[in-house]
Amino acid sequence: MRGSAFARPVVHALDRVWWARVIRRADLIDDDLIRAQGFRTRRSALRAYVRGGFRTGVTLNPLAMERLIASQLSDVGRVPALYAYLVNDPRRIRVSVNWDAVGWAEAHPEALSDPAGPLGHRWRLARAEGRIALGTEKETTSVPWSTVVSAMGRSARREPSGPMASASAARIVVCEVGRDEPDLAYALDAVLDTAARADTDLVIALDSTEVESWLACALVGAWHPRVRVQTRDTLRLDSLPVAPDRVIVVRGAGNEISSADLDALAAAGAEGPVAPLWLDETGAIASAGLVVSGGRYRHLLSGHPAEDAQAAGEWIAVPRIAAPTFAHPLGSSTDGPARTLLGAVVRAPRLPPPVEPAPGPDTDLDPYLRPAGLVAVAGAGGRPRVERRLPDATSAGATPRLRWALKIAAPPGRPGEFWGDTHFARGLADALRRLGQDVVIDAYEARRRPSTRLDDVVLALRGPEPIDAQDDAVSLLWVISHPDELTAGEAASFDAVFAASRSWARETSISWGREVGTLLQCTDTRRFHPQELPRTSERVFVGTARGIARPSVVEPLKAGLQLSVYGPDWTGYIPAHTVVARSVPNAVLPALYESADIVMNDHWPAMQRAGFISNRLFDVVAAGGRAISDEVDGIGEIFGGAVATYRTIDELLALLRRPSEEVFPPPEELARIGAEVRAAHSFDARARTLLDRALELR
Repeated sequence: MRGSAFARPVVHALDRVWWARVIRRADLIDDDLIRAQGFRTRRSALRAYVRGGFRTGVTLNPLAMERLIASQLSDVGRVPALYAYLVNDPRRIRVSVNWDAVGWAEAHPEALSDPAGPLGHRWRLARAEGRIALGTEKETTSVPWSTVVSAMGRSARREPSGPMASASAARIVVCEVGRDEPDLAYALDAVLDTAARADTDLVIALDSTEVESWLACALVGAWHPRVRVQTRDTLRLDSLPVAPDRVIVVRGAGNEISSADLDALAAAGAEGPVAPLWLDETGAIASAGLVVSGGRYRHLLSGHPAEDAQAAGEWIAVPRIAAPTFAHPLGSSTDGPARTLLGAVVRAPRLPPPVEPAPGPDTDLDPYLRPAGLVAVAGAGGRPRVERRLPDATSAGATPRLRWALKIAAPPGRPGEFWGDTHFARGLADALRRLGQDVVIDAYEARRRPSTRLDDVVLALRGPEPIDAQDDAVSLLWVISHPDELTAGEAASFDAVFAASRSWARETSISWGREVGTLLQCTDTRRFHPQELPRTSERVFVGTARGIARPSVVEPLKAGLQLSVYGPDWTGYIPAHTVVARSVPNAVLPALYESADIVMNDHWPAMQRAGFISNRLFDVVAAGGRAISDEVDGIGEIFGGAVATYRTIDELLALLRRPSEEVFPPPEELARIGAEVRAAHSFDARARTLLDRALELR
């Protein structure tokens, strides 16, 4: 009924009524802010907000950033962020770049009793006291509330604050904000980190017309003494006074770049024009800089994987920079010789190269291509075409150096860092390189990049999304998860198929009438090995909620047992105070696994039924840790007593209530099991198997 064409408008109308009621009862609509936006009453502002204004920049409270809140909650974009905030546990929800809501909740437990949570509590107290401390976790400034009210009015009028020409610091950071900036909070966090250095001015130049965006930026200017906010169309870099050793760093509108990479640009920009390696939305290269060909500028290595550029080292000299994010000495031009920092990466939509004629002779491409095993040959119309360089003569019996493309289901950029597939591919790539192979990794959107014809071997790491075989390369398929979504037709085009389950490989070989080899998941033994760390009493889970109430997390917490959760998207499933962090740096995981009392694990139901054992268990045991997991065929055979399994929730809770020393073997037995796992189930072992098979098929 809910999804029928007749019922849908009615259901949507009822949803809006309920959203409005919840927000109205929380009493967090700021009268000064809604009047600045032209609303006469709270009712009219609330109606506009729930009827879609939450997607177009209508904002009800000056201390809240809609998209930042929505990015941490389920139903992102479908329901208003303020509503989602109010019906969830708010204590771990960050609401603005301009104040620390999570820290406020920890310091003021009474804030959780406010009908609008820490957001409402902080807003009410600030208005009552007439002041508010704004800033970051590292630094805050006490600001009169009247300054916040003034910022609301200026934001509604899109009124600049402070002329750019007055920026006088040695380093100027310019943050351009686009009309539809995908993640304003991330952009502001990055430039604020970079601007935190001494003698740095920050200029925020907005193309956006949304009041919410203007207000967030104006409030930065309210607490940060060296921030200027202006419209993007009035941005004039040549208005800045020129002086020795002054550097300007420009972060382009909608560009995704980390603060560390902005810092690297700023440092390198003192020596001349410099830009990061520019990747497009798919994760393929948009440009490694501009080169000259036929009297025109061309994007270097456009359509190639990032590894093709990064093989050249830390930086390359180019005739001209290309990326919309860049740095250069103040007063110098960006039109001349420059460098591309290959370790710094910006993600932004593609743009065509400049149309004006390029001075000078054609660029010699060999220094850029040779490190990646590539060469430029004459193509159609005289334009160079990139090909694989023929290998130098090798001694008899030497292993050929093949170019491998690992295709994964993970998205590119920051979202992909939360996917295990991303880190799995990196571990396997490193192992193949140790065998003398060239390896690139393609995020899902880049699986059909224009340069795929250069690849000798394609290895599809099959997860939740289908990946095609490649006709002009040896195509290998390794099913590491979601076997229920793979069809015989998809697998038929691959030259060889492997699966991370003995039972599924055996049964599928029979049902499909073709060989499916067993290739279990594995671990990076260079990272996951014992460090002789003392074991703590902390029981941990690392991973996302996956949109379901995962039993290994939800059930122990419901039973009142201790569990520390590291991962995103848990709001609505478990109490916020049990989430220690939304992510764990990959470099920290081995120590966390080894030192934990127990690491919790569970599997997708389809993977459990088909005998696909989680990669996490290999990592935990290899690191010297011990785990509890739902039962999957083969766990006992591979991990012995280092992984205790359960079939029912009662069995899970019984295991957790027993002393861990009674559940798991003594330390010397755990050490023996860990050593066996590292010896038999490393990325190096899997890489050897894959390379041998690829050579057989060539």
